[in-house]
Amino acid sequence: MIKRLDSEVASRIAAGEVIERPSSVAKELIENSIDASARTVTLHIEQGGKVSFVIEDDGCGIPFEELPLAIERYATSKISTLDDLECITTLGYRGEALSSVAAVSRMEIRSRTADSDTGGIIRCEGCEIILHTESPCRPGTMIRVDDLFFNLPARRKFLKTASAELRRILQVVNDYALVRPDLTFRVFSDGKKILELLPAGSIDAALLRRWGEDSPKYSSSTSLNLTSVRMWWNPIPDSRRTSVTIFVNGRRIQDSTIRSAICGGDFAAYGEWLVVMNIPPEEHDVNIHPTKEEVRFKNSGDIYKLVLNTARKIFARRLSASSGGPAGDVPERQSAANEINDRKWFDSTDPIFSTAPWRPVSEAYPGRVAAPDDTVFIMAEDPIETAPEVGARNYIGQSARGYLIFDFPNGLAIIDPHAAHERILYEEIAASFKDGTVGQKLTMAVDIPAALLPEIDIYRDELESLAFSFDGERLAGVPLLRGRARLSPLDMLRSALRGIECEKDPDKRDREVWWRMARLACRDAVKLGRRFEREEAEALLERLEMCSVPYTCPHGRPTIFLIEDSKLKDRFER
Repeated sequence: MIKRLDSEVASRIAAGEVIERPSSVAKELIENSIDASARTVTLHIEQGGKVSFVIEDDGCGIPFEELPLAIERYATSKISTLDDLECITTLGYRGEALSSVAAVSRMEIRSRTADSDTGGIIRCEGCEIILHTESPCRPGTMIRVDDLFFNLPARRKFLKTASAELRRILQVVNDYALVRPDLTFRVFSDGKKILELLPAGSIDAALLRRWGEDSPKYSSSTSLNLTSVRMWWNPIPDSRRTSVTIFVNGRRIQDSTIRSAICGGDFAAYGEWLVVMNIPPEEHDVNIHPTKEEVRFKNSGDIYKLVLNTARKIFARRLSASSGGPAGDVPERQSAANEINDRKWFDSTDPIFSTAPWRPVSEAYPGRVAAPDDTVFIMAEDPIETAPEVGARNYIGQSARGYLIFDFPNGLAIIDPHAAHERILYEEIAASFKDGTVGQKLTMAVDIPAALLPEIDIYRDELESLAFSFDGERLAGVPLLRGRARLSPLDMLRSALRGIECEKDPDKRDREVWWRMARLACRDAVKLGRRFEREEAEALLERLEMCSVPYTCPHGRPTIFLIEDSKLKDRFER
């Protein structure tokens, strides 16, 4: 039998579509503050927003008599007719945010318009109003949300830990601070100020604050008719994923068309992307998702081409900067990945580089090499059918492309010096962590970007256990890494944070962190094409032989290719 749902049940179902977790509350209420022309937005969070979430702004405010209407579903000041849906220019428009939050929490709103002598207060529990009266307050609006999902225990038990929910809220705040660099954002957690983002003045300045001065940033823009897109890219060497933050007409969204245009090109797009698009309101539909996090473009093919062409320009500029050509929008200061270390990077007299026999290919994984602790590195191909024999190795010379050629007792060996040096650096740094993490003080403390400070507060104990030390808002010490790599302190800190976030198991966390740092250190490997003296080539081979996994670089590419004598005889019909 079909029957109408009770209004209370229906309201909670609708609220569950809009409000999924505390970060959903943050997104909806921050957008309301922006629509209200606020200049300062302040958040007070208790236990990651699960216990209490307060947002204050200095916007236009809500008149006292309209407060009950503000928490009524489908009551809004932003649209009035059906035609308005075709040209939405505000972030909110459906009148669902406050009603959805009120339906699943104990909510209080205090608000006052600039032209009123007094303000008003309204309190409700599960959308039931229990108080509505005049009350003195400052111009603007303050919304307090307590006991989120108190009446939906099934939803509440699926919330993450307080630190995880806080990180999601901070992500929302940091994202909107990028696209609205004219606003001030402050976040307090459990009574302590953990984030303050003053007006940066421009998106470029906001990105500099978020990504740091030492990170290479590439940007480009493209326009088509009345649609324009500007994109920024921060390639992260140790990243295994692509993070894309998208804003369309100031609205934070997720879109598969834009993401596929970035990731579907001819280059690896690993790292962080910011995409800011401006499009005529009638050219896209924002009314297709309960949380307004998706849009539908009228001409998605044109959007794909626009983003793809912009991404290609960014990739081209990065390559031109790497090769010494014109860099376009690329900053003058390049990362260590684009620098060649001209100093002697080898030291054959170092006692830790004693010659050791080659490890055979793992029988359990044909075409792979087994690493310590059961880590498996997949090879692009299997260039070695049998392990090279240990004995006299005669260095023949170097190919035109830079590969090193050795005469081995059982064949001709060709070595990729870049891949081999990557493997050497990787294992040296990995050994630093296996031997126990030791800290080293920096000569000069390094300023930490404001966007990283809240994450450091969340994971301070874990970072200090990894030998990081802090002096207020400055990085004072980092882990001591053995090897020839030149990692900047902030690169090490970011790698550690990403490793901690990706791996929650304490027993596996440290390994994830040093894996990322070691991958990052591979940027300093000698470049293919560098000319080698005989003693340099022989020292490289000796260091490679002592590695536990000499056949592949950390990325899985072969380091050595052996042409066996038997195959040479077959080729020459002997």
